[in-house]
Amino acid sequence: MKEFMPLKSICRLNFRVCLFALLLLVFTACGDDDDLEFSNVPEISLVGISSDTIVEFQDVLSITIEYRDGDGNIGYEDPDINSIFVRDARLEDYDGFYIGPIAPPNEEVPITGQLSIEFPSLFLFGTEQAENTFFYVYIADRDGNESNEVTTPRVTIVRD
Repeated sequence: MKEFMPLKSICRLNFRVCLFALLLLVFTACGDDDDLEFSNVPEISLVGISSDTIVEFQDVLSITIEYRDGDGNIGYEDPDINSIFVRDARLEDYDGFYIGPIAPPNEEVPITGQLSIEFPSLFLFGTEQAENTFFYVYIADRDGNESNEVTTPRVTIVRD
């Protein structure tokens, strides 16, 4: 006949399991609060590109970045002021693009998220059938702080 564990032993075992689980929960919940704080200088990372081969004048290249900013001051209410800057490696100058305020303009809140920039009309500069390029991307906040710059993988633009 099977012997049952006395009730007193079961309660002691359950108490120990519960105490261990409670301590484990407390220690994992008490992580560094620094993980939740971002620098007031924007930071970006490359999430990816839509394709590594683009047919000129037909395909849309989309570059997606992830951003973080400790005071949330990315983007402007004035559509004539640019916040995101992209440079085709075949060119010397950056093109600026407008971003509306991501957080309320008068609030200081940490923000994080993703942005996609779309290029619907990439084209070849020369007479070859294909050209390779890549893109540099950075953002600037309303205080004039510039993020780090990310570089996309190589993109091949081809003729139809």
